[in-house]
Amino acid sequence: MRMGILFAFLISVLPILSQNKKSPKINESNFSFRLKGGEIRLAVRNETELKEWDKYAFEKTKKILDAYESYLGIPFHQASSPIFKSLPSSEKDKIRLVLKDTVFLNGTRVGGYNNVSGELGKELGIFMELGLVPPGYPALLLHELGHYYFTEPSWLSEGIVSYLPYLLSKRGYLKLDADELQSVTEEWGLAEAIPKNDPPLSKDFHLTNPSLGPWFYSKSVRTQFIIHKELGYEGYKSFLKQVASSEMLNTELVFKILNKVQRKDWNKILQGWVEAGPYNAYTPNSFMKIQDIEKL
Repeated sequence: MRMGILFAFLISVLPILSQNKKSPKINESNFSFRLKGGEIRLAVRNETELKEWDKYAFEKTKKILDAYESYLGIPFHQASSPIFKSLPSSEKDKIRLVLKDTVFLNGTRVGGYNNVSGELGKELGIFMELGLVPPGYPALLLHELGHYYFTEPSWLSEGIVSYLPYLLSKRGYLKLDADELQSVTEEWGLAEAIPKNDPPLSKDFHLTNPSLGPWFYSKSVRTQFIIHKELGYEGYKSFLKQVASSEMLNTELVFKILNKVQRKDWNKILQGWVEAGPYNAYTPNSFMKIQDIEKL
């Protein structure tokens, strides 16, 4: 699984609740809840002063996973099995959230990263800075939890897990208040400027050029709006089900799933977005207003 780092937030937003210089006592809260496939354990290691965050995170974790199961019809245990099967038995069906005032990875402050699979080190979990996920602003938490269902390829999974909380809320699967929903749409970076160097998403250009990270995430979520518009609501739902049910995916296989759901010239539709070449059916200015997404 790739890191679920949201560069648009992590580089430009300073923590808003981490000004207390005292070293807080590290606290771990343990919760459990049942999903369709059985019990899930949630461990929240909170290294900040805001201990009430633990319960808020628990409630949002349960609600988003309930929503994923209801919408996709795929149990969490089934979708996440490729991740858990590579971990020690003690970690099976266990979600770890780690909240800090500042989050570093390999000596660099990143704001947050996803290491539920252990590819980034032995310390497992979803690591987040409090300033990015204060109570009432769950976008990053919802995004990262979505990676238990969607992991690869990066251009696809990052767009899906950014979009789905909004779609689930609008369709009545997930209850979010107005501020929480706004936190999700702000994550999309719809106003992100189109860079002069604009490679296709399939090149994973955010990995080689971190300065293009905000554009990568904005472009990936807007690619989902395009796919949704082309397939319609039921077709898009069918597409997501097939993606979530596939253990190993690359861009070629994603296009095969798209054609299975609805045969179209997807190379032309997604040219400039996912595939190399000039933009064709949709310009890079497509879906840059929230009103455009509300019509889907």
